[in-house]
Amino acid sequence: MSSADFREPWFRLEGESARTFEQEAATEIAAGHELHGLALAAVAKCEGCDSVVFRLSDDTFAIVHLSWIRKPEAPPWPRTTRLGGFIAVEMAMDQHEH
Repeated sequence: MSSADFREPWFRLEGESARTFEQEAATEIAAGHELHGLALAAVAKCEGCDSVVFRLSDDTFAIVHLSWIRKPEAPPWPRTTRLGGFIAVEMAMDQHEH
């Protein structure tokens, strides 16, 4: 993703903050979930809700709405929107509603 700032209400995740969201996603995504088995790198978070943009190890993206339940969720939770490349991510972020 580009280094340019995201439009509100999205903000970039980096460092320890990104790792916190990556760890929670790894905890919530259980066997049977469409993202199970993929490595997720947190990229951005919505200020208005618990939705996070992740870059996946298959070079696609997903917006995942974390529940912060701190344990595996029953698929299809956490709610996930799979996206292709960066253009699809930008469009989804622009159309995102809480």
